[in-house]
Amino acid sequence: MPCLGRPGAAAAPSPLGGMSGADKVFYTTGRLTSEMVIKSAQMGVPIVVSRSGITQMGHEVAQRLGLCTIGRATHKRFLCYSGAERLRLQPELAGARLP
Repeated sequence: MPCLGRPGAAAAPSPLGGMSGADKVFYTTGRLTSEMVIKSAQMGVPIVVSRSGITQMGHEVAQRLGLCTIGRATHKRFLCYSGAERLRLQPELAGARLP
């Protein structure tokens, strides 16, 4: 699957080439914008992840579309903004909690 720059990620035609996006995750290092959320939904990708955060409009669109949005994803930590029911968490993989 090709790696797209942030501006190209939302504007490019689907890089899936007709494959189903149901078992894929969309990841970006930039903020999740409404355009990226909409593009992911159009490709059928149910989970979108950002190393940064999410815009307010991106969050609202994701909630309306039922997508799982995750932000601030670094190392073993993340914030789930919407669609937490799509996640299957495995706390044992996170290791010991910090004091």
